[in-house]
Amino acid sequence: MTGFTVVANLEEVPAGGRKRVEVNGELITLFNLDGELFAIYDRCPHKKTAPLVRGTLNGAGIKCPNHGFHFDLKTGKCDRGEEWDTRVYQVKIDNSKILVGPAINAY
Repeated sequence: MTGFTVVANLEEVPAGGRKRVEVNGELITLFNLDGELFAIYDRCPHKKTAPLVRGTLNGAGIKCPNHGFHFDLKTGKCDRGEEWDTRVYQVKIDNSKILVGPAINAY
Protein backbone atom coordinates (compact mmCIF):
# COMPACT_ATOMS: atom_id res chain seq x y z
CA MET A 1 0.00 0.00 0.00
CA THR A 2 2.14 2.79 -1.32
CA GLY A 3 2.05 6.02 0.69
CA PHE A 4 0.47 4.39 3.73
CA THR A 5 2.10 3.91 7.13
CA VAL A 6 1.09 1.40 9.80
CA VAL A 7 0.29 3.45 12.91
CA ALA A 8 -1.61 1.16 15.29
CA ASN A 9 -3.39 -2.13 15.80
CA LEU A 10 -7.16 -1.99 15.42
CA GLU A 11 -7.73 -3.03 19.05
CA GLU A 12 -5.84 0.10 20.18
CA VAL A 13 -8.67 2.29 18.85
CA PRO A 14 -11.96 0.60 19.81
CA ALA A 15 -15.36 2.06 18.92
CA GLY A 16 -15.59 5.47 20.60
CA GLY A 17 -11.82 5.53 21.08
CA ARG A 18 -9.04 7.81 19.91
CA LYS A 19 -5.29 7.63 19.64
CA ARG A 20 -2.61 10.16 18.74
CA VAL A 21 0.09 8.88 16.37
CA GLU A 22 3.02 10.41 14.54
CA VAL A 23 3.54 10.01 10.80
CA ASN A 24 6.54 11.64 9.11
CA GLY A 25 6.91 14.10 11.99
CA GLU A 26 3.22 15.11 12.00
CA LEU A 27 0.88 14.45 14.91
CA ILE A 28 -2.36 12.87 13.73
CA THR A 29 -5.29 11.71 15.83
CA LEU A 30 -7.31 8.64 14.94
CA PHE A 31 -10.97 8.46 15.94
CA ASN A 32 -13.19 5.39 15.79
CA LEU A 33 -16.82 6.43 15.41
CA ASP A 34 -19.04 3.35 15.46
CA GLY A 35 -16.42 1.30 13.61
CA GLU A 36 -15.51 3.98 11.06
CA LEU A 37 -11.99 5.35 11.41
CA PHE A 38 -10.99 8.96 10.80
CA ALA A 39 -7.59 10.66 10.92
CA ILE A 40 -7.15 14.42 11.42
CA TYR A 41 -4.16 16.70 11.95
CA ASP A 42 -3.90 16.90 15.73
CA ARG A 43 -3.36 20.64 16.14
CA CYS A 44 -6.03 23.32 15.91
CA PRO A 45 -5.05 25.65 13.04
CA HIS A 46 -6.07 28.61 15.20
CA LYS A 47 -3.31 27.95 17.70
CA LYS A 48 -0.96 25.06 17.01
CA THR A 49 -0.60 24.20 20.70
CA ALA A 50 -4.22 23.00 21.04
CA PRO A 51 -4.31 19.19 20.62
CA LEU A 52 -7.51 17.91 19.03
CA VAL A 53 -7.00 14.53 20.71
CA ARG A 54 -8.42 16.19 23.86
CA GLY A 55 -11.42 17.63 22.01
CA THR A 56 -15.10 16.77 22.42
CA LEU A 57 -16.70 14.56 19.78
CA ASN A 58 -20.01 15.70 18.33
CA GLY A 59 -21.32 13.40 15.62
CA ALA A 60 -18.64 13.25 12.94
CA GLY A 61 -16.90 16.32 14.29
CA ILE A 62 -14.38 17.32 16.92
CA LYS A 63 -14.47 20.50 18.99
CA CYS A 64 -11.13 22.10 19.91
CA PRO A 65 -10.68 21.90 23.70
CA ASN A 66 -9.07 25.35 23.87
CA HIS A 67 -10.98 27.50 21.38
CA GLY A 68 -14.26 25.77 20.63
CA PHE A 69 -13.60 25.58 16.88
CA HIS A 70 -15.45 22.58 15.39
CA PHE A 71 -13.89 20.42 12.66
CA ASP A 72 -15.59 17.86 10.42
CA LEU A 73 -13.61 14.61 10.71
CA LYS A 74 -14.51 13.63 7.13
CA THR A 75 -13.55 16.85 5.36
CA GLY A 76 -11.44 18.95 7.76
CA LYS A 77 -13.87 21.88 7.35
CA CYS A 78 -14.08 24.30 10.26
CA ASP A 79 -17.28 25.96 11.44
CA ARG A 80 -15.45 29.31 11.80
CA GLY A 81 -14.55 29.67 8.12
CA GLU A 82 -12.39 28.04 5.49
CA GLU A 83 -9.23 29.84 6.62
CA TRP A 84 -9.28 27.48 9.63
CA ASP A 85 -9.90 24.23 7.72
CA THR A 86 -7.44 21.45 8.55
CA ARG A 87 -6.06 18.28 7.01
CA VAL A 88 -7.72 14.89 7.21
CA TYR A 89 -6.02 11.73 6.03
CA GLN A 90 -6.89 8.50 4.28
CA VAL A 91 -7.28 5.52 6.62
CA LYS A 92 -7.17 1.83 5.73
CA ILE A 93 -7.37 -1.39 7.70
CA ASP A 94 -5.16 -4.31 6.67
CA ASN A 95 -5.01 -7.48 8.78
CA SER A 96 -6.11 -5.60 11.93
CA LYS A 97 -3.48 -2.90 11.35
CA ILE A 98 -4.51 0.75 10.96
CA LEU A 99 -2.70 2.55 8.15
CA VAL A 100 -2.70 6.31 7.53
CA GLY A 101 -2.10 7.62 4.03
CA PRO A 102 -1.80 10.97 2.31
CA ALA A 103 -4.07 13.87 3.20
CA ILE A 104 -7.45 13.87 1.49
CA ASN A 105 -7.40 17.66 1.22
CA ALA A 106 -4.76 20.33 0.67
CA TYR A 107 -5.17 22.54 3.75
